[in-house]
Amino acid sequence: MRLSDRLHMVADMVPVCNTVADVGCDHAYLSVWLLREGKAEKALACDVRKGPLAKAKETIRFFHMQERAQTILCDGLAGLKPGDAQVIVMAGMGGELTNRILSEGSDVAKAADVLILQPQSDWELVRRRVYSLGFVIKDENCVYEDGKYYLCMRAVKPASAGNGSGLCGCAGTAVPYETWEYRYGRILPAKKDVTYLAWLTEECGKKTAMVERLLAADTTLAKERLSSAAEELRGITEVIKRMIESA
Repeated sequence: MRLSDRLHMVADMVPVCNTVADVGCDHAYLSVWLLREGKAEKALACDVRKGPLAKAKETIRFFHMQERAQTILCDGLAGLKPGDAQVIVMAGMGGELTNRILSEGSDVAKAADVLILQPQSDWELVRRRVYSLGFVIKDENCVYEDGKYYLCMRAVKPASAGNGSGLCGCAGTAVPYETWEYRYGRILPAKKDVTYLAWLTEECGKKTAMVERLLAADTTLAKERLSSAAEELRGITEVIKRMIESA
């Protein structure tokens, strides 16, 4: 079995655990891969759609994982109870949907040890939700595949982050995020991740073009939007500057 670069990034961030919940599992390729590679003893493949879940069952049967994988038809975390999974994975859905699932299923999310999240958008929204649930983002990675940038984050309980115990396998304390770090992240800029720098550079170009269009437009709406767009451009430029100057 070969995973896409996007899913391989997600899989690499999953720690060894007893049970993993793959929320929005689609065809359950990730669930089966984690079982076959020894990352998890059991997998709960969850999806809100009957079609993909039927495909997930086929994948599980094909790889003879029926004893270790269970499919659950549910919306987000609604089909799980607190403590059912040590690790919760949510990959391939929008940031607003990720945020909603974490909010509505907060009891289940808080009972997990690790959250592996790969939102397609609204990364700031998801980072804020993660911290509001009492988790700490300990790692982030970024890949470019099929013309799109994908980011994945691993969040752990602060107790585990502080003493090196639990599934996170890393020490550290929960240092509050600054506003710009919620928007652009703390870890990837610190890593000087070249893929993330490429994304920032691309976004900088888009924001620059937007500011130029708004400056040229002589309308009240353009003037109202200009301040926000200029602030975003300054933020991206500052992060790029931090990454380049500290290299």
